[in-house]
Amino acid sequence: MAYRESDDWYFGDYLGRMPGRSYSLFLNFVIILLFAQIALTTEPTAHSKTGDIFLDFALELIEIFFVCDYIGKIANSWSRSDYGLKNLFAILFSRFALIDFALVFLLLTDLFDNDSFVVIFTYVFKALLSMYFSSFQSVIKRVGFIVLDSPAYTFFPLVLLSMVTYIMAFCIYLLERTNDAEHFGSIVRAFWFSIVTMTTIGYGDVTPTTSLGKILAIAFGIIGIVCVALLTANILEANSKFNELQSDAKCKGLTLN
Repeated sequence: MAYRESDDWYFGDYLGRMPGRSYSLFLNFVIILLFAQIALTTEPTAHSKTGDIFLDFALELIEIFFVCDYIGKIANSWSRSDYGLKNLFAILFSRFALIDFALVFLLLTDLFDNDSFVVIFTYVFKALLSMYFSSFQSVIKRVGFIVLDSPAYTFFPLVLLSMVTYIMAFCIYLLERTNDAEHFGSIVRAFWFSIVTMTTIGYGDVTPTTSLGKILAIAFGIIGIVCVALLTANILEANSKFNELQSDAKCKGLTLN
């Protein structure tokens, strides 16, 4: 949905209208702050007296923001429904309102520790949900189009890369298993070297010792570069197709879903 200048700080609602531009930017900032807070809570050096105060304060602000976001969306939805009592109940028990309520309730209670998997997963899910109902929705639609429009064509290089990675692991296993059984003693063990070579990461922590093994690694590394380049080209082509369809839809006054 297109934004209007008068709705820059609109909270959004549960009736299909997204937040305004300024509020959407602020929402994205809070999400970044949330992910930073989650990351810092797992860092032991951040848990000093001052650090804990800062992290707890940041978490409180984030929780207050999400509560205000939920209440604001309820208020906006109700106002768009002419403040009818039946409409209010319909809004409160709508799918996304119930999800937001459950998430806010879990975040504000002490049922789980703040660094537990349940709470961290809840924070991440809430952040992703908020991102979906913001300007990021257009990005998500673009990614969805790239993934789902022609997956067989777009991601064929990825399938090819996977097949060649297995072949390389098998070959390097045959060549190096007697020289370095720790890293090449099985196809499964050889996968690490094969994957980092084919994806052109090349950590260098595991290397073949035979001349033929080194030549093989060079050859498969070049093949990996080609596969990654093809994958990048196909994704760019799908992205261009999305832009063309979006432009055509705008000319016709439609919205590309």
